[in-house]
Amino acid sequence: MADKRPRLLIPIIRESSAGELLGVAEAVLRGENGSGQMLGVVAHPFGRPVAENVTVARRYRALLRRISALQGRRHRTLGVQVRVANTVAQGIREAAYENSTDLIVMDWPDADVTMRASIADLLESPPSDLVLVRAAQPDSAAALGVLVPVRGGPSAQLALRVAAAIAAAWRQSLTVLHVRDGRHSPDRRERESHQFRQLVRESGHDCQVVEVDSRNPSEAIIAEGQKYGAVVLGAYAEVSRTHVVVGSRLARAVDALHGYVILTKSPQALPAISDSEAPTPLMLRRPQDISAVVDRWFAENTFHSREFRDVRRLVELKRRQGLTISLALPTLNEASTIREVVTVMKTSLMQRHPLLDEIVVVDSGSDDGTIDIVRSLGVPVYQHPQILSELGAFRGKGEALWKSLYQVRGDIVAWCDTDISNIHPQFVYGTVGPLLTDPRIGYVKGFYRRPLQFGGELRTAGGGRVTELAARPLLNLFYPELSGVVQPLSGEYAGRREVLERLPFFTGYGVEVGHLIDLLENFGLNTIAQTDLGVRIHRNQELLNLSKMAFAIMQVALKRLGDRHRMHLVEEVNRSMKLIHYANGPFFLEVVEIADHERPPMASIPEYEHSRRLLELLAGAEAEPSVTALVGQTS
Repeated sequence: MADKRPRLLIPIIRESSAGELLGVAEAVLRGENGSGQMLGVVAHPFGRPVAENVTVARRYRALLRRISALQGRRHRTLGVQVRVANTVAQGIREAAYENSTDLIVMDWPDADVTMRASIADLLESPPSDLVLVRAAQPDSAAALGVLVPVRGGPSAQLALRVAAAIAAAWRQSLTVLHVRDGRHSPDRRERESHQFRQLVRESGHDCQVVEVDSRNPSEAIIAEGQKYGAVVLGAYAEVSRTHVVVGSRLARAVDALHGYVILTKSPQALPAISDSEAPTPLMLRRPQDISAVVDRWFAENTFHSREFRDVRRLVELKRRQGLTISLALPTLNEASTIREVVTVMKTSLMQRHPLLDEIVVVDSGSDDGTIDIVRSLGVPVYQHPQILSELGAFRGKGEALWKSLYQVRGDIVAWCDTDISNIHPQFVYGTVGPLLTDPRIGYVKGFYRRPLQFGGELRTAGGGRVTELAARPLLNLFYPELSGVVQPLSGEYAGRREVLERLPFFTGYGVEVGHLIDLLENFGLNTIAQTDLGVRIHRNQELLNLSKMAFAIMQVALKRLGDRHRMHLVEEVNRSMKLIHYANGPFFLEVVEIADHERPPMASIPEYEHSRRLLELLAGAEAEPSVTALVGQTS
């Protein structure tokens, strides 16, 4: 919502719930001193004359006026609009843009499958702040008060403002709830408590504060929420790029609450809004401002692996924070290097210093002996098509990484390519280190100097051709906030599970670029860090393979650019590429289909939730080495 006189749009999709919806919308309007428009959308089939809907639209407007009159709108005068569009979502989106809407207030869609399908695109990528209203159940008791559980994330500030406006309009008390995860260390819970209270203070709202410790936040919300007439929730990052209204855990809480349930969702992660003027989004800043932001980020968030070579210190930091760390190694015919990679990591970071709690290899169909080598070293191997097999399988490294996130158990997950011929523990502890030392950071990329091999000659520079010719130019053009990332395509990186499980994964070469863009837009630039890992020597690919890689990466960047501007750019480009071949003869063309599919955030997958719940039941007990396999089999 804007700070001054926000403009609300109130789509009326179901007449039966219009009264409750308008009651909430008017409360927000009164609290924010805003203006509002009621909207009706006539879904118009493709290929039919628009003029056929003139009578329908007229009747719709009359219905909206009648609803407004019946509800006795005494305090606010609501305008009435009807739009004709191919879909309900399209009509709402176009009206939002034309009305410069700050906030859309609409019905909770989960009870109506048809409605949910018609507005899925709107839920996934709203054009403005969004408020979904589920009316009080008929059997609900006359509970009073408004509760807002604050969990952090991009929508926390919006949830506080909406809850405060409703409480003031309905003349009820406002209570802010913070559930501290009982599985976290006391230090971490104390940090989170401090951040929570600071957020409440900065909001400036008159409210009561309740803090509870619980190993099951959803159950804690249910227990407290049943005492109130309305519960206002902020959509967490897990649903930032999906049409799912709430994650499966929170959905149980919604079903158990009988009063009003209101969900707020911001289209992107913005800084906390104070009483002063709202900050300008990065994409609208002047070039010199972006340059200053990037320069500061580069200075503050660029590390060197030497800073973390005292692995014993990292192990102690891990222990104090109560964290576990997993290393997932993607493989495809890496028989020449995999033995050294596994041996170095297992010896240095598990046996000598217990930084890693598990090492898992996720293979993509190797037929050169890679699997036998890994098993001989006592490390489990999983074929990625067999992980979450009920969801199918795509070819590509990104698919293996997404599946590995399901398979491993750690609170921090690190990945490392397995074609490195100068492997060193720094390729892992260098990316894990910033996560253990700086709570701001959620995702760390490695970078390095990459010699390029020409025949038997090893040149000191020249590697990373796709990075310099495709990835970095694209990011500089369209996502300049990421222009300080030295090697956006590096295969050595690590992240906090709570961040990774809320990221979509592209299934092919574009997975890393997709991660960076999604992190920037949903978590903010300071979530990302990078570490200098020295020199990395690996198998250089042929030019044709690099061309295919660049093509896939460009598709992902264009897809995300279209998401930002509500345009479908990817559907307008050719997903097939003509490769030019020649070998001591005439040139010829080969057509190759190259398309990165997008896997949803792992947190939205029910099987993943089940596996995490099973691991929670095993917490505190000594887990057997086969627990990961057990979880995979029982999901």
